[in-house]
Amino acid sequence: MRHGRSTVTAAEFELLTSAEAECLLRRRLNLFVNAGATPCAALVLAAQVEIPEEEAVRFLEHGISVDLTLRLLYEPAA
Repeated sequence: MRHGRSTVTAAEFELLTSAEAECLLRRRLNLFVNAGATPCAALVLAAQVEIPEEEAVRFLEHGISVDLTLRLLYEPAA
C-alpha cells in the first residue's frame, strides 16, 4: 500500500496483509465518523475502499447522507 493515498483499488486491497487492511479500514471508519456519519453508516462507506476519502468527507461534512455519498461516488465496473 502506498502511504499518502486516500484510496486503493479492490485488487490492491486484496494484496494487503490483514494488519494493513485493518489499519486502512479503521482509519477510514474514524475519518467518516468524524465527518458526521453514524458508526454503522461509516462502516459501510469505509468498506468501499475505492471511494475517495476526501470527496466522501466533503459530502458528509455538508450533511449529505452516506447513502447518497455512495451513489454519487461509486463507479461500478463496466
